[in-house]
Amino acid sequence: MRPLITLTTDFGLDDPFVGIMKGVILNIEPEAHIIDITHNIDPQNIFQASQVLNATYPWYPRKTIHIVVVDPGVGGPTLKKSPKTSNLSLIAEGRGPLGKRPIVVQSHFQTFIGPDNGVLTSALYPKSRAYELNNPKYFLKNISNTFHGRDLFAPVAAWIATGIAASKMGPRILKPTRLELPEAKQKNKSIKGEIIYIDRFGNATTNISAELISKTFASSDTIKIKIGKNIIDGLVTGYYQINPGQTGAILNSWNQVEVFCRENSAEKKLKLKTGQTVTLKVK
Repeated sequence: MRPLITLTTDFGLDDPFVGIMKGVILNIEPEAHIIDITHNIDPQNIFQASQVLNATYPWYPRKTIHIVVVDPGVGGPTLKKSPKTSNLSLIAEGRGPLGKRPIVVQSHFQTFIGPDNGVLTSALYPKSRAYELNNPKYFLKNISNTFHGRDLFAPVAAWIATGIAASKMGPRILKPTRLELPEAKQKNKSIKGEIIYIDRFGNATTNISAELISKTFASSDTIKIKIGKNIIDGLVTGYYQINPGQTGAILNSWNQVEVFCRENSAEKKLKLKTGQTVTLKVK
């Protein structure tokens, strides 16, 4: 099987950055199969990128290599220790922790490469192994201050795809940076959570899971969802169940509550934003 390398960035597709990274990879490992997850992460939005990685990597086979490049601190001085994470709103705006050292993580029989700023949080488990990238043998010759995706992450991914062990890239890291992901809270017959991700359709995914709902409520028909001054009655099982232009809530493909507006944008209609409180109660 050809080695698989995925790319997730905030580069967009108007500039040549993604294509350049692919060229670097293919020069080192011509057999690599490169898959674009997305290049439309909101600029510098570390938290959004971490959520996209969390949603996608479980669907890939063993030995897949994932590159995630969302790095507000690119080119800054390398930190000797991982910084403590700050609050979610700052992270979402690209002003959160800037753990600038590049790292590689081996977890779930897959490999994850990116900056040590929390973007690889979903790959960090007790049995994960993280290494700092500091072996210039596996970098491009000249390292720029602004394009580590090309100069560090792409060549390291390609060399690992050829069979070089991740441990050859640098010393072991015991405490890579983790994002403090918000958890929905249950109290009596209510759940308080928040919006953690808004997609390009304007659909807002929350951190409220189907499992938590089943533990709290007897039936999804008895639930009302409150976001600011807006109230949504119950959960539907398909977008088609409400009229065009109407807002609703559904358990999405991540098995989490999603607020949507049929054939429109819930983000714009309800003025939603990441970190906004969402409350579920009995009607």
